[in-house]
Order: sequence, then structure tokens, then C-alpha cells
Amino acid sequence: MWFVGKSELLSLIERSCLEEVMPAFSDHRSLRKNALIYRPEERSEYVYLLKVGHVRLYRLTEDGQEITLSFIKAGMIFGDGDVLNEANYSHYAQTLAESRICYIRKADFKDLLTRYDAINQFVLRSHHQRWQEAQKLIENLSLHDVRKRLVNILAMFATQIGTPFTHGEHAGAVLIDLTIAQDKLAEFIGTSRESVNRHFSDLKTAGLVDTHERKIVLTKAFVAQYLPDFASLADHGAKATAQASGPARATDATPATAGTPVPANHAHAAPLVRA
Repeated sequence: MWFVGKSELLSLIERSCLEEVMPAFSDHRSLRKNALIYRPEERSEYVYLLKVGHVRLYRLTEDGQEITLSFIKAGMIFGDGDVLNEANYSHYAQTLAESRICYIRKADFKDLLTRYDAINQFVLRSHHQRWQEAQKLIENLSLHDVRKRLVNILAMFATQIGTPFTHGEHAGAVLIDLTIAQDKLAEFIGTSRESVNRHFSDLKTAGLVDTHERKIVLTKAFVAQYLPDFASLADHGAKATAQASGPARATDATPATAGTPVPANHAHAAPLVRA
């Protein structure tokens, strides 16, 4: 099967009850970048398992501002809270890149939770993780200036979809493995594209960020200052990559609007940068 071994949830199923629950995971679909998976007015008929790509969950304020709730990476489930508690979805889910998603019917998902405690515990952990992330994102919007909001969202991306990277001659940097347009970054942190461009340029001048093939690089200095728990992992991974294929160099491009991401699996939590 295309999805076996690609997520913690499916690994749990594979170890215990694979054949019995296979029919629940048989509906998988490919979606283009920026596709809406569901919206608040729609009935919650499915739970979703992301196989490939990246998804953002968000809400709209009364004045139309997008409030990001969570970023979903490959192997994670989403839409489950609404299926369990609400008739309709309570937020939007949108792809950030071309994605492949498994659609699980509400009745089948509830049956899995009832019959298999390991799956139930996994869902509870996922709920808690997304709740913590939503609190950080909301705090980031409400308590910090634009520079800190930008730094915080980059740090969060690093822990979720970052890969160890050699920046110039130096190991220990992190590549955010998704092409993110500056107008999207602006939406994520509640500001204008011009403001993001100005602050990104300031961070680049300070030697904290760069770009490589239209993707954002967080330099070793950024990692040391804002992601100390990530530093040793990034340094070790980049050295291994450099030994295998030689050092990659960052370019002078700015974050662009298209690209195909490669999912990464890092479980560290990004700390908020405070005043």
C-alpha cells in the first residue's frame, strides 16, 4: 500500500490490525497547491491523513484576516476534532503544496477509536500538539512586533519541515523545505508583504537568513540564537550530507511562489522569541 510506514498512526495500525482496517484507508486523492480541502460551512464527513505535501489550518476574523491555527506535515491527521465534536468544520484547511491525502469516513474513524486504544491515544496526542501550536501562533500574532513574529514563524517552520543544511562552508544551518512566497508569510503573521520583505532583508543583512533555490535558509547563527535544541541535530545532519554529496551553497534569490517540498520529520517545539 502507498501509505504504509509513512506515519506514526499507520505504523501503529500495521503492527496490530493492518488487514482489518485497510478499507478505511482506501480513499486517497491528489490535490494541487492552494486547494481548499474543507471550509467552515461544510459538514464534517471525513478525517484526513496527509501522505505527501503540507497543509495549513486557519480561521477568518470578522474583518477577513486569516489566523493560522496549525501547519500539518506528512504523516499527520487533521479534521478529526470537528468530526468528533461538531456537525460542521470549524476552520479552513488548505494545501501549501501539491499534496496527497487519505480521506477517512467519519463512521470508520470513530469505529477505529472505539476498537483500538493505541489509535485513540495517538489522536489525543495529536489534538494536544495542535492545541499547543495554535496557542503559540495566536500569541505570536497578539504579543509581538513584526520582526519577532517573522522570526517565530520561521523557527516553527524549521522544527516542522526543516532539514539540516550546509550554508556556504558551514554546517549547522537549516533549510525550510517548502517554497513560501513573501505574501504568504505576510498572511501567516498578519502584516503586509512590504513589511515582510523589509524585515527579511534586515535578517539577511544580519547573517541570520539566506535563500537557496527559492527556499529559506536559517543560518547557523539563527539556529544558535533561536533554536538551541535544534542546533546539534542540524550540525550533525548537515555534516553527514556534506560528506555524501559536497556542500550546497545558498543563492541570492528571495522566497518565491512555487516549488515542490520534501517532508521532514522533526519533533522539537519552536520557542517563541520574547521581548
